[in-house]
Amino acid sequence: MKRFMSILLCAIMLILAPICVTAAPATISPSATSATSNLVVITNPPYFTSTTQKGVVFCGYGTPGTKITFYMYGNDTYTPIISNSQPVTVTINASGVFWKKVNFTTGYHKVIVYAEKNGADQIVKREINVLGYSLADKMKDYTINIAKDLLVKGR
Repeated sequence: MKRFMSILLCAIMLILAPICVTAAPATISPSATSATSNLVVITNPPYFTSTTQKGVVFCGYGTPGTKITFYMYGNDTYTPIISNSQPVTVTINASGVFWKKVNFTTGYHKVIVYAEKNGADQIVKREINVLGYSLADKMKDYTINIAKDLLVKGR
């Protein structure tokens, strides 16, 4: 009976082995390329964006069930962005869309959106420049002062 159970257990493991989920890699090389291009389309943000917001919403569409992990460049490699001690991830829902707010510090950031499903993976790169709030405030003041000058000259 023990022998039968051992054989049965091995058979079940062999059948279920291809179903195992692969985990996102611990790091991604800057020279890495995609094995496929049909898992995800990022509609926001564009390839390069500057913002004064520390949180950037990534959204798009793709193959339902695709898991997306966000990576940031640093020390010559891309590593997962961590929030609450966990990598920042999202899964494309049954309707084929996704959205995820990712927080950044002030400065320039190179980001990889890594999509994976059933052993296939796709890499999408983005560049985010988070401007300091003082710069944003200066820009607002400048715009307001120009508007005031135009109104005064227009009288």
